[in-house]
Amino acid sequence: MEDYLIPLKTPCVYYDPTFLPPTDANEAFDDLLQNTPWEISPKINRWVTLMELHPNNDNNNDAYKYRDAPGKAIQGFPPTIMKLKAAAEQWYNSKQKGSGSDYESTPVSFNICLLNYYPTSQHRLGWHSDREELGRSTPIASISLGNPRTFLVRSKTDGMNDRASIKMEHGSMVVMENICQLRYLHSVPKEDSVDGKEEDNRGRINVTFRCKDYSMGATAGELEHERRDQWIDGIQTESGDADVMACGWKITMDASEKELGGVVFGDDIRYYDEGLHAELKVEYLIRTNIGAECYCAAELEEVMDIERYTMLSRPFGVAGYVAVCKNSDDDTDDGEDESQVLDALLQLRTAHHILRYHDHFDLDDVLGFMREKDGAADLTKASLDGEMLYQYYKDRLVSKEGCVQTLADLESGTFRVSSERIGNHGFQAPEVEREMGGALSEYYTNVKPKMNDFDINVRIDVVADKVIIATQQNVDDLSKGRHFLRFRNAVTIKTNLAYAMIRCANIQPGDLVCDPFCGSGTILLEALDCYRGQQIKCVGMDVSRRSANGARDNALAEGFREDVIQFHCCDARNFRKHLEEESVSAIVSNLPWGVMTGHKNVSDLQSMYEVFLRTAWYILKPGGRIVMLVLRGLQLTRIIRKLSGRYKLLSVNVVRTTNNLPSIVVVEKLAADEVRDSVKRQLSYLAQFVNVSSEMYQAVHYEKIDETTL
Repeated sequence: MEDYLIPLKTPCVYYDPTFLPPTDANEAFDDLLQNTPWEISPKINRWVTLMELHPNNDNNNDAYKYRDAPGKAIQGFPPTIMKLKAAAEQWYNSKQKGSGSDYESTPVSFNICLLNYYPTSQHRLGWHSDREELGRSTPIASISLGNPRTFLVRSKTDGMNDRASIKMEHGSMVVMENICQLRYLHSVPKEDSVDGKEEDNRGRINVTFRCKDYSMGATAGELEHERRDQWIDGIQTESGDADVMACGWKITMDASEKELGGVVFGDDIRYYDEGLHAELKVEYLIRTNIGAECYCAAELEEVMDIERYTMLSRPFGVAGYVAVCKNSDDDTDDGEDESQVLDALLQLRTAHHILRYHDHFDLDDVLGFMREKDGAADLTKASLDGEMLYQYYKDRLVSKEGCVQTLADLESGTFRVSSERIGNHGFQAPEVEREMGGALSEYYTNVKPKMNDFDINVRIDVVADKVIIATQQNVDDLSKGRHFLRFRNAVTIKTNLAYAMIRCANIQPGDLVCDPFCGSGTILLEALDCYRGQQIKCVGMDVSRRSANGARDNALAEGFREDVIQFHCCDARNFRKHLEEESVSAIVSNLPWGVMTGHKNVSDLQSMYEVFLRTAWYILKPGGRIVMLVLRGLQLTRIIRKLSGRYKLLSVNVVRTTNNLPSIVVVEKLAADEVRDSVKRQLSYLAQFVNVSSEMYQAVHYEKIDETTL
């Protein structure tokens, strides 16, 4: 079996590139592709099916629990799977002869089959270990059919030196012994598109065989999956939907603490409540990042007349929006100051789009309409398509339930429909634009659809189960083009989030602001732009000299010279070389997400976070804040708790950026680590009662640790 062994420090992965003859591999691929009942779920980006040979088909209590399975396992194996199962068992068991392993006397018998279908080379599987296998001693056999794909393995503790790359060919098999799940991670990364023969572009099917001993009950890994599923169920509402009121965590402060500047930007905002706010007239909707509504609402309250307008986050339960509502007791003429209001809204720094609100409805409304119209009782939201949206919305317009006032008011002209779709639906954004745009064109005969040089841009956004209809007031995304960037880093934070982070830092005139992972310098440029004329100074650092020089060029292009902003090529662990102790008032930074360091040890990022926070404590003024955008928010909060004597956690807010969920974390430096100081005082006093060497006393009392190399 050593002939098939992959070189790792712990020998636990085997690879046979010619496991199946080409004819058998082709037949298996074609049959599985056509006849497998593939399913997909919001958790995963590929098609999946789980099959099980359960000794008692009526008992699902001890069914195999796989974290990404979208539905229940199918009972029984079809002929093709049975044939592959027999071949995998024969291969593995025959290799055990003479090995002295337990499997020589008790051959492996696979009774779980997981199938994954990757339609294109862009479908991937991230770094993971199969947690559900923890507690077992049996191997996993993985057969690859279709396009060749790369299979990566790396150590959990030494990923740079203990790793392997396997090219999974059509008809090949990888076998992972159980210890592989304890010590290693594996993944299937994205790859360039396949060019060549038609059969080379057919996608890939991965057939994975596992073993379950039903007499032993669930493993520790399966129980963990079950616990997590129950936890998710526990935070859902009675209707099964996610809690729309789920918002960022903020530290509780009394009035005196708030007066002393303890408030974090976006603390005191209101969420839409149908029972309290249904009578308010929604004038505008402000589109921002999902999760960042608190920052947008806080900025709105600074620029709007709060006596006349009420700002509400997530109106109608729609995430990513803030409503500007006209108070019902305000009798001012609607057109009196509309231009001034719109001008103020177009200056918002936390927004993407300004929308004039017209209408909204729920996909459940479409579902009910189609069931009543066609009598399709088995119709579900997942099967709704663009044609159904058209039929419902056309009926809504004809019955006067819905109205796009800007189109109705236009005597003649042109319009276009644009859409953003967020969530799991059976239709895409272009279908929404085409079908609902068609309904508008048929109903409003005074206007014509036109893709370019149009007069009105009607936005029809679908967010989860809600559909919003509004007119977009701005031309380009307000978060784009704010700064003249001669150099753009590979990963650049959007200016609306940069502004929110700057505001969370509680910067005052004359403060020194630092970004030790500056990239293109966007955060510092936003700070200088926001606090122009208030004599703040900035220092940016980046380990890449190209980035440091590029950020300097960006600052010069906007007229900010070295007297107000400086850049250094520097590792974030050593930025004390460029900054004096307790000289910085705020550190605001987009910390590395691990995307560019994904090939390294998983704990590298955690180490970097901890060293950064330890080092930052020395150069930060007492009461100074660190505001960080991090992909691994939970990991960072654990480190902050570990350093709780040095920092106070003020706020953690999860936001959506494209297809990621990073967190904005705000901490404040404590003036002194009281616990550490107390221990040092006790050690000093009790030292007179012991007889130890000076070296031992120095090590214990002065804690000889190099904090830059943790």
